[in-house]
Amino acid sequence: MSVAARLSAFALLLAAVFAAAALAGGLVDPDGASDTTGTAHGATATPHDTDGTHGGASADAHGAGGAPDATDHGADAGPDHGTAGHADGTGQAAAPPGLTAEQDGYRLVLDAAPRTVGVTAPLRLRILGPDGRAVRRFDVAHARRLHLVVVRRDLQHFRHVHPVMGADGTWSIRLALPAAGTYRLYADTTIDGVQRTLGTDVQLPGTFTPRPVARPATLADAGDGLQVRRRPGPAGSVAFDVLRDGRVVTGELEDHLGARGHLVTLRAGDLAYLHTHPAGDRLAFGVELPGPGTYRSWVEFRLDGRVHTAAFTEVVPG
Repeated sequence: MSVAARLSAFALLLAAVFAAAALAGGLVDPDGASDTTGTAHGATATPHDTDGTHGGASADAHGAGGAPDATDHGADAGPDHGTAGHADGTGQAAAPPGLTAEQDGYRLVLDAAPRTVGVTAPLRLRILGPDGRAVRRFDVAHARRLHLVVVRRDLQHFRHVHPVMGADGTWSIRLALPAAGTYRLYADTTIDGVQRTLGTDVQLPGTFTPRPVARPATLADAGDGLQVRRRPGPAGSVAFDVLRDGRVVTGELEDHLGARGHLVTLRAGDLAYLHTHPAGDRLAFGVELPGPGTYRSWVEFRLDGRVHTAAFTEVVPG
């Protein structure tokens, strides 16, 4: 074979090889883009891993009483499941009570409040219904139609009082606030069998000196020589013993608003609200805390014709 013929045959062989290689490459990577889009594809497949919101912001909002969407809620439904309260029937978690002034169309309106430190002044409020008018029919719950809890936002100066309702639906009570600062007011009511707690703030002018929340302890003073001992019970419960001179006198407690006692619990920070009552003759309560945080609880009871209060702190780790 001549040199020219051999060169032509070699060229044809090379062309055949290149064609076969191109065909094979198209079968393996038909778009020819594996090197240029591989990184971008990995990022878009797991955006919650790259921006940190799935395990960070979403989890924090859930623990603070937020309502993550159904996907996040299902993904996080481990030990923190239920930290935002009970389900509201829509697949989202309901916020703890007392965080807002409006719920289900009902709204708390504060018409008057004390504005001077230490001066007794009227506090007046109304609960407006979905029609915008003051509600005048309330269910009796724990011997009262409305429980009003007042506490400064640093969890100092706790009060639990019961205003009187006028014919126009306005609730009134005269009250003195002992120190400057922002106070949280909780109106705890039951209307047509549905319990709601609405909250709002009152600002008392003056020099505000915040105080830290007391450290956790098992023994607290209740005044008049009485002490209260806290005893953690089974999961979701707590019990208290009332002591006089070291002797347990819990069995001598008198009826207080239809029960042996009352327990109000607030979470430091957002001031999420829980109000529970014991069942039976023991000073024991079922308490479902809405997630991690520092909680301050006030247990109230009646003895010797007087109402006594003892306060405790509990820290729920995150």
